[in-house]
Amino acid sequence: MADYSYNGSFYDTSFTTCDMYPLPLNEKQAPDQFEAWLKRKNECCERIQTEAPPSESHCELVWDTWDCWNWTAPGDTLIQTCPWWVPDASPMEQATKTCMPDGTWYVHPGNNNTWTNYTACEVPYKESPIRFIIFEAGYSTSVIALCLALFIFTYFQSLGCPRVTIHKNLFISFILSAISNIIWHVTIIVSSRNESGTACRFTYIMAQFFVLCNYFWMLSEGLYLHTVIVVAVFSENHDLLLYYIVGWVIPMVPAVVLLILQLTLGSGKCWTESQGIEWVIGGTIIAVLLTNAGLLLNIVRVLVTKLRATPSQGARTYVRAVRATIILLPLMGLHYIIIPVRPSDNQVAELVYDCIIAFLISFQGFFVACIFCFFNGEVISQLHRSIRNFTLVHYSHTGQLQNGTDGPSQTQVSLRCRLGKDAD
Repeated sequence: MADYSYNGSFYDTSFTTCDMYPLPLNEKQAPDQFEAWLKRKNECCERIQTEAPPSESHCELVWDTWDCWNWTAPGDTLIQTCPWWVPDASPMEQATKTCMPDGTWYVHPGNNNTWTNYTACEVPYKESPIRFIIFEAGYSTSVIALCLALFIFTYFQSLGCPRVTIHKNLFISFILSAISNIIWHVTIIVSSRNESGTACRFTYIMAQFFVLCNYFWMLSEGLYLHTVIVVAVFSENHDLLLYYIVGWVIPMVPAVVLLILQLTLGSGKCWTESQGIEWVIGGTIIAVLLTNAGLLLNIVRVLVTKLRATPSQGARTYVRAVRATIILLPLMGLHYIIIPVRPSDNQVAELVYDCIIAFLISFQGFFVACIFCFFNGEVISQLHRSIRNFTLVHYSHTGQLQNGTDGPSQTQVSLRCRLGKDAD
């Protein structure tokens, strides 16, 4: 059975009669495309039924389900402009069909069906300029903000503690995710002009893997708070190996499942036509978000109970830490909640929807850097101390420097780290 779906090239059975295909072969066809396709088909079928073939050896006049191909001499390759009624095809490119020396159309070795090469016609990915700009601006802003936040946590060693280590890994996962998505857009454009989409597909899988890492490191944030507050009762002395496994290793499982499904069921060079398969990633992320929400609800319950029983500064500091994590949950998962309500019958509404989704996804890293670092009270205090010390060093006399403040003592820093980093 021939494959009549368009995917950059398709197979046909070189019908010399036109008794089949009264309906369009692709649901993406617009009404005017269908009308043009049907007119072209009827004209070709009439020629097949009425025109006498040439006397010399030739490949037959054929309707290949998308276009009409004339009688062709053996050994010649017929070249035609890509039909504009083919969905997602570029009429500026050319399609080819080869007549073999024995007077038969070229048969593809993959399935032993005659083959028309529409590969050059394919436009695998159409990106709205506004949406593209939002994506690139958002990812670029996120990378800059996250790199700055990572530098702050690394440079100021007094800020170091287990939870900050988890923050830093979360930042790294978002940086890698943003960079891979920027490269993803570039490889799609490059792959549209060559036969192989290997680089594009590799970038796609890596981008999906790092997106998963983002959410699993957010889960690690919730697990850590749950362990410290609910299990260990404000003690932070435990191994971080579990969190590294959750953040970097477990996401490999759904990523490998996605890769296998795309290799067997995916379509298009860059797998841009396989939206159903991508719910392997979406379903995993939703499950992680729900798990994290459950952990945080239990944390809030325990904190409220402890504060009512024995109010303490440590518990109040963890309230601020939990609040920062809770704020990120809707920001990280909002686009998955509103995806089912995407408008489909209004182009303006679709564009607005796509722009909102692009903003929510691409600026996630920026939000993470702001909430966990730039809005962190301890980070702000540390920066103020550093700026003050820098000013004293460069603009004060030696006597004034000796009386200046060199920053918090090690005991103070250790206490703040133990109580948590997410102050206001």
